Amino acid sequence: MWKSLITISIIFGILAGWLRYQTTTDLKHERAALIDSTNNLGLAKSYQKEVQDKNEEHVETTASTTDEADTQETEEASKVKEKGEKVSNKAGLEAAKADVEAKLTKLERELAEIGEIEDLVEKSQNLQAEMASVQQEIAITKENYKNMIAKRENTDKQITALRDKVSRQRAGQMIEVNAKIAQTFDNWGFVVIDKGGNQGINARVKLDVKRGDKLIGRINITNLEPNVCVCDVLSLSEGEKLAIGDSVVLSAESKWDPSKKPVVETIPTPAAPAAAPEKPAAPAEKADDDPFGLGGDDAPAPEKPAETEDPFGL
Repeated sequence: MWKSLITISIIFGILAGWLRYQTTTDLKHERAALIDSTNNLGLAKSYQKEVQDKNEEHVETTASTTDEADTQETEEASKVKEKGEKVSNKAGLEAAKADVEAKLTKLERELAEIGEIEDLVEKSQNLQAEMASVQQEIAITKENYKNMIAKRENTDKQITALRDKVSRQRAGQMIEVNAKIAQTFDNWGFVVIDKGGNQGINARVKLDVKRGDKLIGRINITNLEPNVCVCDVLSLSEGEKLAIGDSVVLSAESKWDPSKKPVVETIPTPAAPAAAPEKPAAPAEKADDDPFGLGGDDAPAPEKPAETEDPFGL
C-alpha cells in the first residue's frame, strides 16, 4: 500500500515540476510581449506626433497657395489695365493717322490749286519736301500701329494663361496624376504616395486607387510634401485592401475641363480705312508760256496716288 502511495507522490511531483516549468516559460514570453507592446506604443505615439506636425505644415502650405492665387489675380488685373491703356494708345494712333491723311489731302489740294507759273517750281519743291515728311510720319505711325497690335495680342495670351491657372487653383483641378502607393497604414486609415508638390500635385484634388483597370478605393490628400503626399482613405471596394504599388490617378471630379476655361475679352480688329479720295486734277499748263522748261500741253500730268492706295498697308 505504502509503495503505491510513494509511486503516486513521485508522479504528482513530476507533474508539478513540469507545470512549474511551463508556467515559468509562458511568463517569460508574456513579459517579452509586454515589453514589445510598450515599445510599439511609444513608436505609435511618436509617429502620431510627427503626423500632427506635418498636418500643421500642410495648413501653412494651403494658406501659402491661397496667397499665391491672390497675387496672380492682382497680376491679371494689372494686365487688364495695361490692355486698356494700349487700347487708348491705339485710338491715339488712329487719330494721328487721320490727321496725316488730312494733311496729305490738303497738300494734294494745294498742289492742284497752283495757278501761277512763276512760283510753280518753288511750290513744287516745298510740296515734295512736305510729301517726304508726311511719308516718314506714315511709316512711323504704321510701325507703331503694328507694335501695338503685337503687344495687345501678347497681353491677351498672358491674361488667358493667368485666368486658366487661377481657375484651376481655385477649383482644385488638374490635368492628370500618375503616382503609386509607397506605404500603407491600415490601422491608422492613411497611406503615403510617391508624388508631391514638386511633381505638380494640387492639395485640393481627389484621387482614385486602381489595381490594373479595377477601382479599389478613393483617397484624399491631407499633407502635401515636395515629393510625397499623406492621404486619408475615404472608401474601399468590398473585400479590397490598399497595397504598396497600387496606382494612384486623378478622380473624374478633379480633372480639368478645357471647355470650362474663362472667356477672355478680346478687342475686335479695326476695319480697314476707306480708300483715299481721288485728288482733283491739276490745271493744264500753257505750252507757249514755260520759262522754266516744265513742258506744255504735251508734258505728262503730275502723277497722283492710286485710288486704292493704303499708306498703312492694312
